[in-house]
Amino acid sequence: MLIESIEPISKDRSRVRLEGGHEFVLYKGELRILKLKEDTDLSDDVYRNIMETVLPKRAKLRAMNLLKARAYTEYGLRKKLIEGGYPSSVCDEAIAYVKSYGYVNDRQYALDYVNDQCTKRSKKELYQKLSQKGIAKEILDGVFAEVYGSYRDVREESSFNETDVIVKTLKKRGFTGNESYEERQKLLAYFYRRGFEMDSVYKAMDSLKE
Repeated sequence: MLIESIEPISKDRSRVRLEGGHEFVLYKGELRILKLKEDTDLSDDVYRNIMETVLPKRAKLRAMNLLKARAYTEYGLRKKLIEGGYPSSVCDEAIAYVKSYGYVNDRQYALDYVNDQCTKRSKKELYQKLSQKGIAKEILDGVFAEVYGSYRDVREESSFNETDVIVKTLKKRGFTGNESYEERQKLLAYFYRRGFEMDSVYKAMDSLKE
């Protein structure tokens, strides 16, 4: 397999491109040890060593280091590894490794996130944010059912009173009920963007009028 190019992407790393569109990132030391050079053939044994030993070992360490800093969803961790130049198959192996130890658990991530944010944000916004983090619908539906007691629609009433959340936010923003039309419209837009029901917003505003 021909090595078409070895392109430096940082002080210590280079992207190796092979014929057929295959590519991966290696450190300078790895390039030196493996004796890789442009316009030379890469043997099957060396390629197998890179894909089955060198990169998986490093990807697992990278995943572990990322998870030491904060929690990730499977989608989020995969994205970080891909950004680091790891091939898809290597990402799969690294993620399977950390999942086997319970270090990546989308259900637990969603449960922790909802429990932490449920008194600050609407259910609709929480659902959207977690969906954007790549968590599957069936996982989210189960988590929302567990936290909110029942789940048919992310906007329905639950044991968490949405109006109370809005009242708390309005108080933090110094709302008195005497705001101008323009100021009220800005507040309405703020809550609308975060997925709160407008009926709940009006109810909260009315309760705070002086």
